[in-house]
Amino acid sequence: MSNQLVDNRQPSYLVLARKYRPKKFAEVVGQEAVVRTLQNAIKENRISHAYLFSGMRGVGKTTVARILAKALNCQSGPAPEPCNQCDLCQAINEDRLIDFIEIDGASNRGIEDVKALRDSIQYEPMHSRYRVIIIDEVHQLSRDAFNALLKTLEEPPTRTIFIFATTEFHKVPRTIISRCQHFVFKRLAGDDIAGHLQYIAGQEGLTISPYSLKLIAEAADGSLRDAETLLDQVISFSGLQVKDKDTEEILGVIDHQLFEKFSRAIIGGKDEQIFKLVEELVSAGYDLKYFYNGLVEHFRQILLAKIIKNHAGLNLMSEDELNQLKDIGQSLQPEEILRYLTLLQEGEAGLRYSAQPRIFLEAHLIKLCYLSRLKSIDKILEELQELKKDLGKNESQRTGYSAAPARPADKNRGTVRSSDFQKANNQPPRPKNGVPVLGHPIVDEFYFRLMKDKPALAPILKVASRVEVRDKTMKFIFSQDKKHFAVLIEQNQAYLNRLASDFDGYQFEVRVEEENQQTVYDKKINFEKRKAASVGNGEGRPAVADPKVKTILDNLRGQVISVKKKANDDKS
Repeated sequence: MSNQLVDNRQPSYLVLARKYRPKKFAEVVGQEAVVRTLQNAIKENRISHAYLFSGMRGVGKTTVARILAKALNCQSGPAPEPCNQCDLCQAINEDRLIDFIEIDGASNRGIEDVKALRDSIQYEPMHSRYRVIIIDEVHQLSRDAFNALLKTLEEPPTRTIFIFATTEFHKVPRTIISRCQHFVFKRLAGDDIAGHLQYIAGQEGLTISPYSLKLIAEAADGSLRDAETLLDQVISFSGLQVKDKDTEEILGVIDHQLFEKFSRAIIGGKDEQIFKLVEELVSAGYDLKYFYNGLVEHFRQILLAKIIKNHAGLNLMSEDELNQLKDIGQSLQPEEILRYLTLLQEGEAGLRYSAQPRIFLEAHLIKLCYLSRLKSIDKILEELQELKKDLGKNESQRTGYSAAPARPADKNRGTVRSSDFQKANNQPPRPKNGVPVLGHPIVDEFYFRLMKDKPALAPILKVASRVEVRDKTMKFIFSQDKKHFAVLIEQNQAYLNRLASDFDGYQFEVRVEEENQQTVYDKKINFEKRKAASVGNGEGRPAVADPKVKTILDNLRGQVISVKKKANDDKS
């Protein structure tokens, strides 16, 4: 009965990572430089006594070490390729060759383990041409264990070869490294991983799309063993008919259509959609930081599709995906896409350390939506050139300028009005919104100079109701409803005075008037009148002349309104 149970028992399942583990150099994926060097060394009989293989997990370090052991001990060798048919090759494949020793550095890391190993290799190999000792994760050995290996590596026993493998090369002592030939195993490219997975799928009768293979290759992050393990996991979930939705679910990948929705909203400046999309993201349970990394990669792919003409070998995207990315970035120039990508990268650290990651994500993405409203530098320069041409035309009319006829209320005041100057120069009427009320050559030159020095301040002068030029004084007059513009100008009063003085000693003033043209606010005139009155009466002369009072007035831009006597002090 027991024999019948044993006979009916199915053979144990062999995972894909072991089933498709390379058994000869030609099957090794993505390590052409290492394989070629080792094969040439075997051909020319330049075999070292110690090798050090370093690289990330799952890229073939231990696999290549085993193939090298078979190539050196093959009965038809040493040969660049093992036959995998002779007794020695099969013995190494089945781990039953006495002269082939593979140990784990993490489990045998003490000095006693190394001493036992050193004692066991004092004699020549018993059954094979070379004794091969593989120590995996060699950086796990203790300091004393490394010291015990030094003499053995310096003068190894006859026909004994050490092969060390490590994922943390920087932890291996320099004294060990200097006694070994070092080979660096590189991270595998996504194309290499996807191609190998496609081969496995064909061998297993598996139906899987290139998109799913791409997702698995990206999730493996350069490790072929991890990719094979993930493929095993996907097959267990979906069976032999793998759907893209199943692959996304088992790998926890965010649907690429969600990235497209975000990118279209950002590029189109549709800030109202951001909150809905973030809510959809949170409701689906996705990690915001993981999504943000995917969004950065998505914009990189948009830039890639925009710039690169031949995409072969650069990514794993299908033709449909490339066309979709080109459509998303169709309205943008490459430098504009690069601006989005740069700002996304700058926000990565803020999202990582934010106490409110959702609020930070929403605010940062809405900020990106406003990039579409910015003008390009070329457009700004073009507008400045047009403005310069307009001002140049006014400057060329200096010699033929004649004063505009003053209205009765403006006689002997030198008042300059926009309508008057337009008539005098035969210019068409200008619209009031956004057009400067200018026309006098000195005022035009003053405004042009201000545009070059402070372009943010110059447009404020455009809203002035009129300009008076009299006694080498430029006075910009604002209506009562626009007095806040006058306040902004007064904050730069010192600079404007210096700029006006450059034009043959002119002065700059600003005033606010009511609609009936009666002055209700004139900072400079009111100050002069009050000062003259107080000093003329003899009241404020000592106070105004005091150096401390002058310093306070200059620093705070204040003025003396009145001077009061202190109690019980007739001399104040």
